[in-house]
Amino acid sequence: MKAIAAGAMAALLIGPAAAQETKLTIEPGHATVIHQYVTTERVQPSVVKLHFELGTAVPDSIKTTPVPLGMVAKVPEVRNYEYFVADGGKVVFVEPYTRRIVQIVP
Repeated sequence: MKAIAAGAMAALLIGPAAAQETKLTIEPGHATVIHQYVTTERVQPSVVKLHFELGTAVPDSIKTTPVPLGMVAKVPEVRNYEYFVADGGKVVFVEPYTRRIVQIVP
């Protein structure tokens, strides 16, 4: 019985922490730097026919790419993520192991 109670308590404590990890916070002004990088490097957008939002798992059919060191040098908070550029120029950052969206830069 104690093990069940301990498990339930751990789930309550871990739940909010896990939810916080599903979002990447990008400093103000870095959105412009990200878009400049994508434009300068001529990153080709993916054709995305699905609606996506924070926390959504990206299907395997969408190719994500590790964030290049050139972008990390200017926007260090995107280190360790992958990304793709969606139709309309939105830059979508993805957690590589879960493929969940952590940030969308419009």
